Amino acid sequence: MTKIKICGITREDDALFCAECGADFLGFIFVPASPRYVEPEKAGAIAARLRESGHAPKFVGVFQDASAGYIRAISSVAGFDIVQLHGSETDDDISALGIPAIKTLHVGETLPDTHAAPTAAWLLFDTYDERRSGGTGKRFDWALLATYERSKPFFLSGGLKPDNVVAAISLVRPDAIDVASGVEASPGVKDHAKVARLFERVRRS
Repeated sequence: MTKIKICGITREDDALFCAECGADFLGFIFVPASPRYVEPEKAGAIAARLRESGHAPKFVGVFQDASAGYIRAISSVAGFDIVQLHGSETDDDISALGIPAIKTLHVGETLPDTHAAPTAAWLLFDTYDERRSGGTGKRFDWALLATYERSKPFFLSGGLKPDNVVAAISLVRPDAIDVASGVEASPGVKDHAKVARLFERVRRS
């Protein structure tokens, strides 16, 4: 079944609910300009609480053009399993981390170079926006991924929500989906009814 990542976690009750629904990954954003930014200590406390509960998914720290030292320091505090790089990071940057990484590729009118990050464990395809690096709630033309040769497992992101997730999975067949705004009441605050509906529809797809 397609794996599910719920991103932009800022509250413990949202994290617990998503984990109980069966989330495979939970994402914590460490981009200060993001409305979903969370303090490292808070993210670490949430992750620790979930590990104690026995419902722990994999924890993902999301960064944009941050130094390797900063990423490693926060990952150590929060206990991340994997990091997601959402900026202009190179493959050398990924290699320097020594931590499994998801590399985001922003899709505009064409598919970007899918071989630019051979060291990454995963790729994530998100919608290109000239003003924002993510969390736009907008989708790109999913048909563009028909040319991706699937050399790495990948996440589909950008504008996913309960009402279109079945169509997205049917067309794209991603290894995982990444959802933030599509299951929110407001940035960083999850709508539990939308979360439950998303999981139910993914399971049926």
